[in-house]
Amino acid sequence: MSAPRIDRGVSQMLDVAGVPLYRQIQSDLREHISSGQLPPGSRLETEQELMARYEVSRATVRQALAGLVNEGLVEIRRGLGTYVRKAAVEHRLGGFYSYSREIERHGMRPGTRVRSLRVEEAGQRVATVLEIEPGDAVVALSRIRLADDEAIVTETSYLPADRFGGLEGLDLGRRSLYETLTSEFGVRPVRARESFEPVLMTKTEAGELGGTVGSPALRVERTTYDAEGHVIEYCRSTLRADRYHYSVELGDM
Repeated sequence: MSAPRIDRGVSQMLDVAGVPLYRQIQSDLREHISSGQLPPGSRLETEQELMARYEVSRATVRQALAGLVNEGLVEIRRGLGTYVRKAAVEHRLGGFYSYSREIERHGMRPGTRVRSLRVEEAGQRVATVLEIEPGDAVVALSRIRLADDEAIVTETSYLPADRFGGLEGLDLGRRSLYETLTSEFGVRPVRARESFEPVLMTKTEAGELGGTVGSPALRVERTTYDAEGHVIEYCRSTLRADRYHYSVELGDM
């Protein structure tokens, strides 16, 4: 797909005295992004095309693009070009939620790709959180979570196998885990505790999420409880920091 054509010419843009050329180019491209002339997901013109359009050097174009990258407006895909970033999903903390419903709230289509679903022995960390013994059987569900077919979360959930025996045989690529726990096992998740940590993507995570090794990500650990206060799930997730944000609203003190 060819890049959208930018109509404004160099004579209309590069006329601000005292403002460096790269900042003027950066401002011009920013305006085209905000106006929708360069919509999310679209590819910008090549460096060579931008050099010709603005009649500047490659170094000046690269400096302008670097500024837009730092603002989070565009991303450079190695070997492919520079693309306008899609807006991040903003999740407001404050209550129990499911990923699918949160994505639907933003007008997008949630999806799931199951990487693996099996029974395995609990390691020390998983056993401690689930309040079981190391080596006890757990159902481990590894998934990639999608928004409009784009991967933005990779996660693994661990559930005690003695309570959810048979879960590993169900199709959890087409149904919600929490709804399945309620309908198939009579266990309704009612609350959860989450912790957040900024991390850098590993090679495996970058491959699963379509990112780059070392790019910013968010590690989330969730412990989910039923109505009786028993732990029913421990989940470790890695989220693309450019596509999923958390926010919290604070009231008066």
